[in-house]
Amino acid sequence: MSSTLIVQLDMRTLCQEANVSADWVIEIVEHGIVEPSGRTPEEWVFDDRAPVTLKRAVKLHQELELEWEGVALALELLEEVQQLRSENSMLKQRLGRFTQI
Repeated sequence: MSSTLIVQLDMRTLCQEANVSADWVIEIVEHGIVEPSGRTPEEWVFDDRAPVTLKRAVKLHQELELEWEGVALALELLEEVQQLRSENSMLKQRLGRFTQI
């Protein structure tokens, strides 16, 4: 029998893991970059991908001096590129089966 472990982080833990302030987390949530469960920051719970997403968002914001809207778009496009690369790799493998004779 297999079980799935679901990791959820509260605001304090997320801030520690991502090394960002609660104010930045609130701003990032307002721009839809991460989406917590809960109605208020005190109730927010984040999934285990949130620290990585926050770190990437802050890095884009600081190093490239992007506004949060630009960060949201950049992260969305980077995710799409990653999905397309995965799909391309899978299709190449499938094609390789037909060309190996």
